[in-house]
Amino acid sequence: MASLPSGTKRPWLFEAFPALEQGIPWTSLVEVPTPVQALEGLSTHLGSEVWIKRDDMTSSTYGGNKPRKLEFLLGHALSRGCKTLVTGGGIGTNHGLATAVFGRKLGFHVVLGLFGQPVTAHVRKSLLLYHAYGAEMFYMSNILSALWRFYVAERIRRRDAYFIAGGGSSPVGILGYVDAGLELAMQVERKELPLPKVIYLAVGSGGTLGGLVLGLRLAGLNTRVVGIQVAPRMFANPKVALRLARKALKIMRRHDRSVPELELTQADMPMESAYYGEGYGHPTEGGRRALALMARTEGIDLELTYTAKTLSGLLHKVRSEGDKGPTLFLNTFNSVDLSPMADRVEPGLLPEEFHRFFQGKIVE
Repeated sequence: MASLPSGTKRPWLFEAFPALEQGIPWTSLVEVPTPVQALEGLSTHLGSEVWIKRDDMTSSTYGGNKPRKLEFLLGHALSRGCKTLVTGGGIGTNHGLATAVFGRKLGFHVVLGLFGQPVTAHVRKSLLLYHAYGAEMFYMSNILSALWRFYVAERIRRRDAYFIAGGGSSPVGILGYVDAGLELAMQVERKELPLPKVIYLAVGSGGTLGGLVLGLRLAGLNTRVVGIQVAPRMFANPKVALRLARKALKIMRRHDRSVPELELTQADMPMESAYYGEGYGHPTEGGRRALALMARTEGIDLELTYTAKTLSGLLHKVRSEGDKGPTLFLNTFNSVDLSPMADRVEPGLLPEEFHRFFQGKIVE
């Protein structure tokens, strides 16, 4: 049976399935529900009805999709009495920055393991911001080195730390997007937007896709959710998203047997790889055009690693398939300007291994 929250209690998960509150730790970080709005200029340009869910506005401290996951992850860390958070990603990781921002706010020491990606202005700002928010940073040569250090070396060194998977995409973390799925269903029920035929979102580590699909299905909505691959296939693929969703559902049912035992398959997690480009963090021409189009028609900023590629995929699919919508774009980028914080930090203050990322030209 579908479960829809009325909007009187957060998380929506706890309202829809009350027994979860006794077994699943949570801490409030997100200002919800995030707005939904018609993209009128973009819709006119495209000849199709397009809407946006403004998860770039999840928090006035730092927005994007990461704070939703961190509500459950940091709640779990607090319940265990941990004082240190260890996570990581590319040198421009939004997840790492969100963890640094909210970790500091809650009194954690944050450790970030970072590997290389193309150096953009966004990447340079992120590196300065990690330092500004007090994160301990270390550099790793590549993704495989990052995996070894995260899953082996650092766990031996920091036995009492709380380890957060890349992108916050663990079965606990993605409960934030199960919650978001219930939130979106509630907004449809309230007629704040029409029921979308398709929802497009960026897939880097699979958690946002897996969590949102699970939340929508729990609410009784079969809206198709399409992921746009923006990270290597070993992380961004339907199997990963499905495994995360199934494990999150298992956690929920362990604490509340009223949660229905849904049958999810890879068909529920479709993913498009045609818009990925040369690799993680490498801008694409389609992404640049999509970014410029969104800025020109709606005045909404995107970035080239995740959201511009996602909008590029949406535009191409709608044009090629002739779908008149309604289509929903989930904006997972942070819209809070942290430039004043970054401006306080000189690159020379960063650990020496990061100085080279401030030399030479940036990728635009």
